[in-house]
Amino acid sequence: MDLYLVQMKHLRAEQILNYYLDRMRLEGYLTAADEAAMISAFKGVGLTVNSIEEGPRESAGDARVLRNNLDLTASEITLRVTCSFDQKPFIMSLLINGSPPQDVQLKVGGRTFSERVSP
Repeated sequence: MDLYLVQMKHLRAEQILNYYLDRMRLEGYLTAADEAAMISAFKGVGLTVNSIEEGPRESAGDARVLRNNLDLTASEITLRVTCSFDQKPFIMSLLINGSPPQDVQLKVGGRTFSERVSP
Protein backbone atom coordinates (compact mmCIF):
# COMPACT_ATOMS: atom_id res chain seq x y z
CA MET A 1 0.00 0.00 0.00
CA ASP A 2 2.78 2.44 0.91
CA LEU A 3 4.65 1.70 -2.32
CA TYR A 4 1.52 2.46 -4.35
CA LEU A 5 1.04 5.80 -2.58
CA VAL A 6 4.68 6.74 -3.18
CA GLN A 7 4.36 5.81 -6.86
CA MET A 8 1.21 7.91 -7.21
CA LYS A 9 2.87 10.90 -5.55
CA HIS A 10 5.87 10.48 -7.86
CA LEU A 11 3.58 10.38 -10.90
CA ARG A 12 1.73 13.50 -9.73
CA ALA A 13 5.04 15.26 -8.99
CA GLU A 14 6.20 14.55 -12.56
CA GLN A 15 2.94 15.97 -13.93
CA ILE A 16 3.35 19.15 -11.89
CA LEU A 17 6.99 19.51 -12.94
CA ASN A 18 6.16 19.01 -16.63
CA TYR A 19 3.40 21.62 -16.46
CA TYR A 20 5.79 24.24 -15.07
CA LEU A 21 8.55 23.13 -17.44
CA ASP A 22 6.15 23.93 -20.29
CA ARG A 23 5.51 27.34 -18.72
CA MET A 24 9.29 27.86 -18.55
CA ARG A 25 9.54 26.97 -22.23
CA LEU A 26 7.21 29.88 -23.05
CA GLU A 27 8.57 32.37 -20.49
CA GLY A 28 12.28 31.59 -20.76
CA TYR A 29 12.57 31.01 -17.01
CA LEU A 30 10.50 30.13 -13.97
CA THR A 31 8.65 33.27 -12.97
CA ALA A 32 8.26 34.12 -9.30
CA ALA A 33 4.47 33.62 -9.54
CA ASP A 34 4.90 30.22 -11.22
CA GLU A 35 7.48 29.20 -8.62
CA ALA A 36 5.07 30.00 -5.79
CA ALA A 37 2.23 28.19 -7.59
CA MET A 38 4.45 25.15 -8.23
CA ILE A 39 5.46 24.94 -4.57
CA SER A 40 1.79 25.20 -3.62
CA ALA A 41 0.87 22.44 -6.11
CA PHE A 42 3.50 20.14 -4.61
CA LYS A 43 2.19 20.96 -1.13
CA GLY A 44 -1.30 20.08 -2.33
CA VAL A 45 -0.24 16.48 -3.03
CA GLY A 46 1.61 16.09 0.27
CA LEU A 47 5.14 17.03 -0.82
CA THR A 48 7.33 19.79 0.57
CA VAL A 49 9.80 21.33 -1.89
CA ASN A 50 13.31 21.24 -0.43
CA SER A 51 15.17 22.68 -3.40
CA ILE A 52 14.74 23.84 -6.97
CA GLU A 53 17.90 23.24 -8.97
CA GLU A 54 19.30 23.86 -12.42
CA GLY A 55 16.49 26.05 -13.63
CA PRO A 56 16.71 29.73 -14.51
CA ARG A 57 14.44 31.49 -12.02
CA GLU A 58 13.22 35.04 -11.78
CA SER A 59 13.46 34.93 -7.98
CA ALA A 60 17.18 34.08 -8.21
CA GLY A 61 17.79 37.00 -10.58
CA ASP A 62 18.54 34.76 -13.58
CA ALA A 63 18.13 36.09 -17.10
CA ARG A 64 15.59 34.60 -19.48
CA VAL A 65 16.83 31.86 -21.77
CA LEU A 66 16.01 32.87 -25.34
CA ARG A 67 15.53 30.67 -28.38
CA ASN A 68 18.71 30.25 -30.38
CA ASN A 69 18.22 28.47 -33.70
CA LEU A 70 21.94 28.37 -34.40
CA ASP A 71 22.89 26.66 -31.12
CA LEU A 72 20.14 24.58 -29.55
CA THR A 73 22.17 23.85 -26.43
CA ALA A 74 22.18 27.58 -25.66
CA SER A 75 18.37 27.55 -25.49
CA GLU A 76 18.06 24.43 -23.33
CA ILE A 77 16.20 24.77 -20.02
CA THR A 78 16.40 22.20 -17.25
CA LEU A 79 14.45 21.98 -14.03
CA ARG A 80 15.02 19.63 -11.09
CA VAL A 81 12.98 19.63 -7.90
CA THR A 82 13.76 17.75 -4.68
CA CYS A 83 10.86 17.13 -2.30
CA SER A 84 10.23 15.42 0.99
CA PHE A 85 7.03 13.68 2.00
CA ASP A 86 4.70 15.38 4.47
CA GLN A 87 3.88 11.95 5.91
CA LYS A 88 6.70 9.44 6.17
CA PRO A 89 6.25 6.61 3.67
CA PHE A 90 6.87 2.93 4.41
CA ILE A 91 5.74 3.30 8.03
CA MET A 92 3.92 -0.04 7.70
CA SER A 93 7.31 -1.80 7.84
CA LEU A 94 7.33 -1.12 11.58
CA LEU A 95 4.51 -3.67 11.95
CA ILE A 96 6.83 -6.44 10.80
CA ASN A 97 9.78 -5.33 12.93
CA GLY A 98 11.37 -3.33 10.12
CA SER A 99 13.53 -0.32 10.65
CA PRO A 100 11.90 3.11 10.85
CA PRO A 101 11.97 5.04 7.58
CA GLN A 102 14.78 7.49 7.10
CA ASP A 103 14.40 10.84 5.39
CA VAL A 104 12.97 9.72 2.05
CA GLN A 105 13.21 12.28 -0.73
CA LEU A 106 11.62 12.43 -4.13
CA LYS A 107 13.50 13.96 -7.08
CA VAL A 108 11.91 14.84 -10.39
CA GLY A 109 13.43 16.68 -13.31
CA GLY A 110 13.22 17.41 -16.99
CA ARG A 111 14.48 19.57 -19.81
CA THR A 112 13.09 21.45 -22.76
CA PHE A 113 14.09 24.18 -25.22
CA SER A 114 13.08 27.78 -24.77
CA GLU A 115 10.64 29.25 -27.26
CA ARG A 116 11.02 32.78 -25.91
CA VAL A 117 12.19 35.08 -28.71
CA SER A 118 12.70 38.41 -26.98
CA PRO A 119 12.90 39.52 -23.36
